[in-house]
Amino acid sequence: MVNLTINGKQVAVEKDATIYDAAKACGIKIPILCHDKKLHPFGGCRMCLVEVEQMKGRLIPACTTPVTEGMIVQTTTDEIVKARKLVLELLLLKHPIDCPVCDAAGDCDLQNLTYEYKVNMNRFVDEKFNHEIDYENPLIERDMNRCIHCGKCARICDEIVSYGAYTFINRGIEAKMGTEFDGPLNCEFCGSCVSVCPVGALNSRPFKFKARWWALQKTKSVCSYCGTGCQLTLGSKDGKVLTTIYDENQGFHNGQLCTRGRFGYQFVNSEKRLTTPLVRKNGKLQEATWEEALAEVTSRLSAGKSDPASVAALATARLTNEELFLLEKLFRGTIGTDNIDHSAGFAHEALTKGAAASFGVAASPSEIADIQKSNLLLVVKSDAYETHPVIGFEINLGVKRKGVALRIVSDKKGKLTRLPGAKTTVHTPGSEVALFNALCKSIIDQGLAAESVAGLDALKAAVADATAEKAGVTAEEIAALAKDYAAAEKALIILPIGLGYPGHNAALANAAANLAVLTGKIGKEGSGLLIMGEKNNSQGAVDMGIYPKGTGLAASAIIDGCANGNVKTLFVAGENPVVSYPNRKKVEKALENVEFMVVADLFLTETAALADVVLPACSFAEKNGTYTSLGRRVQNVRKAIPAVGLAKSDFEILNALSQALGGARYNNQGEVFTEIAATVPAYKGLTQAGLKDEGAVYPVAVAAKLVPVQAKAAAPAAGKLAMVTGSALYHCGTMSRFGEGPMYVCPDAYAELNTADAAALKIAEGDQVTVTSATGAVQVAAKVGKRVPQGVVFSPYHFGEGSVNTITDGAEVTYVTVAKK
Repeated sequence: MVNLTINGKQVAVEKDATIYDAAKACGIKIPILCHDKKLHPFGGCRMCLVEVEQMKGRLIPACTTPVTEGMIVQTTTDEIVKARKLVLELLLLKHPIDCPVCDAAGDCDLQNLTYEYKVNMNRFVDEKFNHEIDYENPLIERDMNRCIHCGKCARICDEIVSYGAYTFINRGIEAKMGTEFDGPLNCEFCGSCVSVCPVGALNSRPFKFKARWWALQKTKSVCSYCGTGCQLTLGSKDGKVLTTIYDENQGFHNGQLCTRGRFGYQFVNSEKRLTTPLVRKNGKLQEATWEEALAEVTSRLSAGKSDPASVAALATARLTNEELFLLEKLFRGTIGTDNIDHSAGFAHEALTKGAAASFGVAASPSEIADIQKSNLLLVVKSDAYETHPVIGFEINLGVKRKGVALRIVSDKKGKLTRLPGAKTTVHTPGSEVALFNALCKSIIDQGLAAESVAGLDALKAAVADATAEKAGVTAEEIAALAKDYAAAEKALIILPIGLGYPGHNAALANAAANLAVLTGKIGKEGSGLLIMGEKNNSQGAVDMGIYPKGTGLAASAIIDGCANGNVKTLFVAGENPVVSYPNRKKVEKALENVEFMVVADLFLTETAALADVVLPACSFAEKNGTYTSLGRRVQNVRKAIPAVGLAKSDFEILNALSQALGGARYNNQGEVFTEIAATVPAYKGLTQAGLKDEGAVYPVAVAAKLVPVQAKAAAPAAGKLAMVTGSALYHCGTMSRFGEGPMYVCPDAYAELNTADAAALKIAEGDQVTVTSATGAVQVAAKVGKRVPQGVVFSPYHFGEGSVNTITDGAEVTYVTVAKK
């Protein structure tokens, strides 16, 4: 530690701290415009000038000056104040004084500092800039006339997002922040630049002219999209969520959000929201009262108690822990059915079966914090960046700042493959298990296994015939990757799971875990296996038991049961099987056939349209509760706005049904969490109040062991392309379709082909193509590039129109033909 004195206050800080850090640590505010805690110090604005006794005669920037032992610092002398006023006058020389119409008014650092330092006149006079304003981007408005050249937009885009959309162009008085060829902004649209801009140069277009910042009610909550668990602050007014508010001190990610978190909140206010219950009468869904709708549902579920096997429930992993716990208690406890599941039954098996077998717990043994503490990251699928973008930011930081080695095994290339020093092993689609088995065999053959690994003989036998060729890679690639992994002191495997990745199941989780256990990369920070659930509460859904535990039907069997008449009553909470489950025609036919279906959802989805009763549910912004994100962090979700129309939270719906059926009744969701803490071992000792803003990571006792698995033999189809599905960067599940932001930049389904395949088929970018498989055909737009290898087609699964699940059946790979329409 280093000891110094700031404005007479003694402070001790880490030796790598700056004067700015030290002042902040002891509660002394130093004004600054170009600084953000996530970014490298820049020293560009000169607002943070301070005086150091040992450096008399000059003022120095606090943000770039490291502390030294015994340093004596003054931050508010007359000379310093005079210098800061001069800086503000120079910044305002070219800056337009258009605060009344600037959307950043009230959230503008320059405006606030001008007021604080009483700069009410300017000794300097010059013409204002007249740069053309970029209105072409649907999400981000760029007005470089207001730019103060702090460089934060370029730095965050380079250092953390690793896209590099901005840079300084021109020199001297003509210098400005520009884009490629100084054209319109075309990037990932994550909005990171907007969040750190200290003035009104970069604005959120969806928020423009919606409200003044000081009029917003601010509510801290958790993003409801992917499983990363990013904390965010909702800005609301008049019962609507109008924006997300940046806070560099919020969450492990320091306020950093992706496109979905930054711009995807609009689904909460969508005009398509369900606002009243619907009951099917004479073949049509018609508006009804809550009493009428709940009476219908209660009557049907009550009758099902005499035949529990005929009742089933499917739930989304977007519900809170309290709602999922209540659903499980209602159906498994009160009604007596074990037919409960979520995410098509396969998108959670890496946890419920894989991790449970390999580690003794249905959870990842590793945490998000392990990413930057590791020496080597082994990422499964290059589009782990697309599934969990903020985890992608963490990987970027680990590689670029901490020197973490990056190795990727994937069926295609992606953004992660372009990071410094990254090495990507492109394998045959669907051969992940074969690849990990080959890695384990190579570790054993090279004598790189840890000493005294239990079950080694069984694993040796299981991988005896594993070869690199079965995964479509070379023996040299496998040997090099195995050596790199084993040589790293700390190595972390990152595995995304979800509805778009049917091959990322229990077997793959076991195969990946075997590599970690075999090399002793388990049970220490920076090592192990991080399983990344797709939805915001995927881990919570597993913890709350939303899957069949005994002889109950899994999701696919529930669909079959609806089709053959064995399942007569189906309750669906937020899930949309018609779009998200494989084989759409089969699912639609099954749901049309089931005697009675209830759907509780925010929207009249493709699934809800087939229901007998539709119950309008609340969004995450309209209720309290908790989510458990990947890495086992339990966090508070807080109500920001009143319910839309007559919508009720799933807690209220399930609580009413439970009481009507003779089950438990709770006064509030807090009572449910108390019961969760008392009955779910992992949550023992947790309280909602104790979670505070940052949440808490619950501990796990890992009992790691080798679980040998066999790879499925690949069966390529001659003359056809191998289609793999997955996530698009801008979407998560099917809910993001109702968010304006994601739909602005990725509105339609597409099929992505390699340039060589596209040329052979005479297909160009944007052409409409027909993709045909054994189960059907779908028409989508073509994307052409070099991201996917020859012979492979990629398509995201999120969309209702051009629905890729029309042609998939749940296999890891679907063989298709592609033809120009």
